[in-house]
Amino acid sequence: MAGAFSLSWKLDRPYVEPDKPEDVHALVSIEPNPTVLEAGGPVAVHLILLVDVSGSMGFLVRHDPKAQSLGQKITEGRTAQHVVSEVPSRREMARAIVRKLAERLGPDDLFTLVAFDDRVHVVAQELNPSDLDGLTRALKKLPLVGGGGTALGRGLEAIRAILQSGKDAPRIRKLIVLTDGEDQEPAQALAQAQSLGTDMHLPIVAFGMGECKVAFLTDVAKTTLAGGFNHIRHEADAEQLYHQALTGQQNVRATGVSLKLWLAPDVQAGEFYRTRPEILFVGSLEPGADNMATLNLEQMERGKAYEFLFRFTLPRRGANQRLRIAKATLTFDLPSLGRSRETLETNIIVEYTADPQRVAERSGDVRRALGRAEVQRQVLFLQAKADALKLGTGTDRDKIIVANLLKALIAKFTEFGEQAMANQYRDMEEEFERKGVISQEMLNRSLAASSRAEEIVVARDIDF
Repeated sequence: MAGAFSLSWKLDRPYVEPDKPEDVHALVSIEPNPTVLEAGGPVAVHLILLVDVSGSMGFLVRHDPKAQSLGQKITEGRTAQHVVSEVPSRREMARAIVRKLAERLGPDDLFTLVAFDDRVHVVAQELNPSDLDGLTRALKKLPLVGGGGTALGRGLEAIRAILQSGKDAPRIRKLIVLTDGEDQEPAQALAQAQSLGTDMHLPIVAFGMGECKVAFLTDVAKTTLAGGFNHIRHEADAEQLYHQALTGQQNVRATGVSLKLWLAPDVQAGEFYRTRPEILFVGSLEPGADNMATLNLEQMERGKAYEFLFRFTLPRRGANQRLRIAKATLTFDLPSLGRSRETLETNIIVEYTADPQRVAERSGDVRRALGRAEVQRQVLFLQAKADALKLGTGTDRDKIIVANLLKALIAKFTEFGEQAMANQYRDMEEEFERKGVISQEMLNRSLAASSRAEEIVVARDIDF
């Protein structure tokens, strides 16, 4: 029986020096087999939309110099201008996305719409899209609720309660959160997101509206490795992303997906990234007492490759020896083909050699993936330091760190040949030199850009 996916690996350094500890990076790739996956038709979806209707969602999705001020108002404890503008508010943009997604659902799908501010408003629960009257009522009700503070965790908790009945089986669940991330209980939100991922196997895709808290929403999205973050500032962004979300949910072919890594007992694990479909710095790989680490991907789509980049510290070994660093096992279900608990395995192996020419070999595509991934980690670190300086808790050393990070990012994008991004960081550098702070809008653009993987990675490219 033909496999639906292939599982492969590549090291940035396939050969290492003997008798010394070494760091290597392993790129583990999961490639779909289009011939097999095209045979199965789409599986029905339960689309779950969680929409922020707090007061801050009334702010414009981007600055409008032509906006007419009608005076000031207090929104979630902050003074804001009440304006008339042709630029939509964050809330208006979110409503437009909800309407377009709901209208494109199929007859076998289900639709759940929950709004939240500092309370929860269940607008539609497991509604069949063929119920046009119910759908119309739900869409009309959405603008009538909310206006208070923001507590994403309470909304996620309500989603969990809805799903515990399991009445939506065998549909594939998809949760999209539309918010600006201005949350009064961020720790609770992250805990609830983690619980949904672990217990309900529910990926979270966050749509950040306007000048949103990108770092926080990225943390929410990465509670499952099938999650993702998207930044919306313009109507064109919304149009592209609602189409992407719709086609993505229709293209899911594998569910219950997990990637298990057994590590050799004397190998130490470091940080890891998801590098495809989008770049996401996940954190440190933490194997258990059995030397096993499990990564829950939950879902995979046809037409998309999935990649993960791991750093391993190797033990000392003599020359002309081989070491199995890890064994990777991919497990998944294919509901549209009636196939379940399929597995693929591969061993990640390095060779110790005293040959200096072999030791000098480097994998070009692994190095490029690492370079891209490290940019996001640096930008997230930049966000943390910039926040500290903005709040007045930063130090002179933090200012030096920010200045050095900006120079490093300019150099990195110049190396990539991406002058537009290099110039963006030069603008940030100039702003920081003038004001001692970096605007959130600039940080948002850089964080969103850092999640984009290269369109093409050249396979089997070796540098000497």
